[in-house]
Amino acid sequence: MNVRPIAQLLVKRPHAVLIIFTLITAIVGSQATNVYMVSDFANFLPKDDTAVQLWNRIDKEFQMGYNIIIYIEADDIRDPNVLKEIDRVCCSPKLNQYESDKGKIDGVVSVRSLSLLIKEENGKPYQIGGLGGQGTREIPDDEKLIARYLARTTVQAYKDTLFTNTYKIGLIIIQLSSDANYDDILEKTKDVIEHRGTFYSEMTITGTVAMQKAIQTISMEYFRLILPIIILMISAVLFFFHRSLKGIIITLMPIAYAIILTFGLLGAVSPEMTLLAIAVVALLLGLGVDYSIHIMNRFAEENSTGDEVDRMEKLLKSTGKAILLSTVTTVIGFGSLMISSMTPMITFGFACAVGILFCFICSIILAPTLIIILKYEKNSLFPSWSSLAIFVVHNKRRIAVIACFFAIMSIILIPQITTDVNYFDMAPEGIPELEKLQEYSSNFGGGNFNALLIVTDPQGLTYPETIDAIYNMEEEMRKEGVNVNSLADQIKKVSDVLERNDIVDRLNDLLGVDTIIYDMVAESGLVSEDFSTTIVLVNIPLGRSMEENEAAVNKINEIAEKSEIPHNGRVSQLTGTDAINVAINKKLTDEQTRSMIVALLLVLAALIVIFSSSIYGFLTMIPVGFVLMWEPGFLVGLNVPLSIFTISIASIMIGIGIDYGIHITHRVREGLEEGLSKRDATKVAIEKTGLSLVEAATTTIAGTASIFFIDISALQQFSLLIIVMVALSLVGAVFILPAFYDFKFVK
Repeated sequence: MNVRPIAQLLVKRPHAVLIIFTLITAIVGSQATNVYMVSDFANFLPKDDTAVQLWNRIDKEFQMGYNIIIYIEADDIRDPNVLKEIDRVCCSPKLNQYESDKGKIDGVVSVRSLSLLIKEENGKPYQIGGLGGQGTREIPDDEKLIARYLARTTVQAYKDTLFTNTYKIGLIIIQLSSDANYDDILEKTKDVIEHRGTFYSEMTITGTVAMQKAIQTISMEYFRLILPIIILMISAVLFFFHRSLKGIIITLMPIAYAIILTFGLLGAVSPEMTLLAIAVVALLLGLGVDYSIHIMNRFAEENSTGDEVDRMEKLLKSTGKAILLSTVTTVIGFGSLMISSMTPMITFGFACAVGILFCFICSIILAPTLIIILKYEKNSLFPSWSSLAIFVVHNKRRIAVIACFFAIMSIILIPQITTDVNYFDMAPEGIPELEKLQEYSSNFGGGNFNALLIVTDPQGLTYPETIDAIYNMEEEMRKEGVNVNSLADQIKKVSDVLERNDIVDRLNDLLGVDTIIYDMVAESGLVSEDFSTTIVLVNIPLGRSMEENEAAVNKINEIAEKSEIPHNGRVSQLTGTDAINVAINKKLTDEQTRSMIVALLLVLAALIVIFSSSIYGFLTMIPVGFVLMWEPGFLVGLNVPLSIFTISIASIMIGIGIDYGIHITHRVREGLEEGLSKRDATKVAIEKTGLSLVEAATTTIAGTASIFFIDISALQQFSLLIIVMVALSLVGAVFILPAFYDFKFVK
């Protein structure tokens, strides 16, 4: 390919190139404002997954809505002052403007609290025997009267649902409709709490809605925070190697343009992002600077060529070609993630693949342009690598044997690799909404929402034997340490001896009921109009390990499958947050294996085509092969499980590791074409290109290490593995790959 016209344009018209490219970037980047964060785990499963389909069916049948939970702590919530304070929040017109609309207008279906229960009791007319109230719906000042109301069955039924038996903790449950504006209601709730007038109690908003919103908000803050940290850390590395501010500008500006272009494109075609978006920024900054580094170093290396156009032409033909090759293979590595069945993983793979492509385009255009504008010449004080190159060349076989030994030891550890999808590992530390949700789970038995769907013949739920069968099934499930609730419990509360007429009356009451209150309940009640369908709410306590959750889900499914429900009753498998997490967890290993195999095959095919040689194609894959074999050992040794973050490591490392191998292979072949012996060509490659690879790897490590400033456990594990794998890829390319160039069949 004739690249001289391009070289002439970059050298003769650098300012024009920079201005035009800046305008294009600004236009595309304007779409980046459309990008937004989501945190719903259901997005990680395909739409046709059984758990997702079942959840959608339940949602459609019972119009499931979320709740906002206000967690109340006080010395004694029975105190009239505390109850009045709670009541001011519950009855605020800002919170539930249209009390009788069932959420159709303001999105709030109902508000429940202990204060409202006390008001209901006090509003009952006086009856002989003391069962009534004072006839006014207000909180009485008489503590003895409040105590009398609390002792009544109608109020005690809500113990451990709206208040604890210690009377130090209470809840306000705000039930929302499925189409409610959650963000707007959350803001109104916060405003009502802040302006409630008195502060006899401490109130904290929690629940799934509040927690997800908090995670999204903090994630966006981290997203903005991490950029300057990455830039600072990479700049420090670049200054160490180049001792020049010009070098920092030349390497970072193209990547800044690339990130703007990447998120501009994402904002236009795929704006829905997860926490993985933070990793996209770190990876692009860490990897993208590599291209500019190779361009700068090769331009400085060709300083014996006087004419700048000739220098630029040689740079584009040699290093430019190597960068193009590494871009292709890196795009393949990231692109392999797009065969995943998980939508966020597809988006992540697409974002990284497009981002790397933009990094190449920006680096190949802007880095040479900036080199000319800034009149860059390398001023590095870093010592020569000649001694290291000589050591590697003379100890190739020993190094290869050591590498093989550790590879075998690592492969032996594969059975010890664990998988874990823990929602709370994805959340930043110190989120009040999350901390109170865990306390809520501990004190009230709530937590992640899960449900079983029960379907019988029409009117099947009106028979005593059906209710008994459902109740007995629940009792078996409770033995597994989970909290279970359904219409069977509500009916059993009335009487253990069931008559069909009583059941029908009670079911009619439950058609629009909201008395069973958990993190999610049905707007239209817990039973269908023909009394054939209902749901059983299952709450698995928060804070359990993935193994414990999976065991609980499997046991619940086993009990459900074995349960015999009269009148053709059928019990579904469990669906909901925990069930979906378990389903994702089971997919992780298969997802990694599939994307890794696809990436390896496509990269190998690309290398063979690019080098026009199957020998050099396979040789260049060697560093990646060793890195993948070493990965299990580090996963086990560092106690890092496969998660929705770390699952992508293998595919990412195929792309990154191949880069390093390509640059070494390309430089070796260049030396051979110039007439050098294999040993001398290998020595030059290690000495010249190897140093650039060290610089590139160090910047990648510095950029990725910035993720440690984000207090999210899962992202920190991701960052740790990237750092380790990048370092191993460098070792594989510089120390192990040269050993294989010594074979006779390599020419």
